[in-house]
Amino acid sequence: MTQPDLFSRFRAALGPDPAPALHAGLIGHGIPVDGPFGPHPLVYADYVASGRALRQVERFVMDEILPWYANSHTEASACGAAMTRARRAARAEILRCCHGDDAHAVIFAGSGATAGINRLVHLMGVGPGTTVILGPYEHHSNILPWRESGATVVELPEAACGGPCPDALEAALVPDAVVALSACSNVTGITCDVAALTAQVHAAGARVVWDYAGGAPYLPIDLSLGMEAVVASPHKFVGGPGASGVLIVRRDAVRADRPSSPGGGTVRFVSPHGHDYAAGVEAREEAGTPNVIGDIRAALAFAVKDAVGQAAIDAAHARWWAMARRRLGGDPRIELLGNLDCPRVPILSFRIRDGQGGHVHQQLATRMLSDLHGVQARGGCACAGPYVHRLLGLDRDASDRLRAAILAGQEVEKPGFVRLNLCWLAPEAEVRFILDAIADVAARAPGLAPRYACDESRAIFSPAA
Repeated sequence: MTQPDLFSRFRAALGPDPAPALHAGLIGHGIPVDGPFGPHPLVYADYVASGRALRQVERFVMDEILPWYANSHTEASACGAAMTRARRAARAEILRCCHGDDAHAVIFAGSGATAGINRLVHLMGVGPGTTVILGPYEHHSNILPWRESGATVVELPEAACGGPCPDALEAALVPDAVVALSACSNVTGITCDVAALTAQVHAAGARVVWDYAGGAPYLPIDLSLGMEAVVASPHKFVGGPGASGVLIVRRDAVRADRPSSPGGGTVRFVSPHGHDYAAGVEAREEAGTPNVIGDIRAALAFAVKDAVGQAAIDAAHARWWAMARRRLGGDPRIELLGNLDCPRVPILSFRIRDGQGGHVHQQLATRMLSDLHGVQARGGCACAGPYVHRLLGLDRDASDRLRAAILAGQEVEKPGFVRLNLCWLAPEAEVRFILDAIADVAARAPGLAPRYACDESRAIFSPAA
């Protein structure tokens, strides 16, 4: 095992035009999905929640990594040294894909973006007296840690053309504030102008954190823009299942010299009388036994995306979104959420009208997509409650009523939508199939609804006995 070229060898093995082979390598694609209307081939469209495994990645892990597996934190044994160096190479590969350099630290944290954001609260010295400014699209992981920090939290409205309103941002900015923004909504796919907003924040002497949990699998990450930190969820990438979460932070943005979670591996020396923490923020913030394989998987997921190329991904997204608008935009039974004219990636969140002034419950519509067509989607609010309140027009009184019902055990009252996305890896015929499936469910759902029973305490729909 030769670590310096570990990831370059992986990329080379994917070939110059890897997308067709990658699609063929999707594990589980087309397997039968049983349901009340018979089996249907599985068609996965739930990448916003989590990606799908690739044979190319699994084979590489099995052949190149697992034979040498051991805990890292040593270079004395062959296996320990191999894993220590492989994790070092993984950090370098992620930085390469994100245009970073030695001024940036790559920290593996948890299984998604959540752990990275929680670490940033500590690393950036956020607490009472700090102003934190949040964008309009934030999911709960980029809201709750800042709220719980004791900082003063300001939430920005959405601009008419998408993204945070720049005038409201300008009015809220104060020196040394932390501005935490989603590069891409995980509900509507609407994207932000990362370069312009980063420059605006820095011009005011404030700091900016970009949450790429929903956007990293689809958008470029350019650390040369100077943002203080980026968080990403590589498990959402094609080939990403099992990958660790990633936090990339500028070293000069770190204000804490003690770890957010002290433990083994964070120290240089421990005695009966005291201890000294490691100088490097990576070591200080990765306490305990690392998820070695997950860390390497994170870099492999970035490498897959890089091998395909941003131009190919962008071209596919433009085609799929145009197809979706043509196929679904004029259907009176389907309500596509969000401003359809904003720049976006093809993440579709929609509600199905029931013909009686209401909507088919999102969990039932999601179940029908699977039962009738094998299409895997997701119903709910996408862990983005404040944004969903605005999208669905829920005022404070409506929100309070819903909260009371949910806390009383009526989970079925929780509002939401069906969400799926049209992945850049999918062939055009598969995208057409997904769009046709949505239209078919919209046409048939009201009539088929009586064939399902609902557990209202869990909002789970099952075929009626």
